[in-house]
Amino acid sequence: MRELARVCQYIQDNFSKVKAPFFTVHGTTDGVTCPSSSQLLYEKASSVDKSLKLYDGMYHSLIQGEPDENADLVVKDMREWIDERVERYGPK
Repeated sequence: MRELARVCQYIQDNFSKVKAPFFTVHGTTDGVTCPSSSQLLYEKASSVDKSLKLYDGMYHSLIQGEPDENADLVVKDMREWIDERVERYGPK
């Protein structure tokens, strides 16, 4: 547990070094990790292309274990985010 706590602290201490585009998703009723951790990453990361999406009432595994309509929404949002980046950063 001590090592896990150390690694988690290291990651949090280095959030500001994240410069790559990223999309963070989190369920608001996640019982494994707190949604505020995703919010903190979003706020501290120095990336100019970052997105955060919180899914109200959803749990830790946003794709597995959720009702199909919830999982489909998450996959749709992820696919749209990726497609937008392919269009933005891909070859012209």
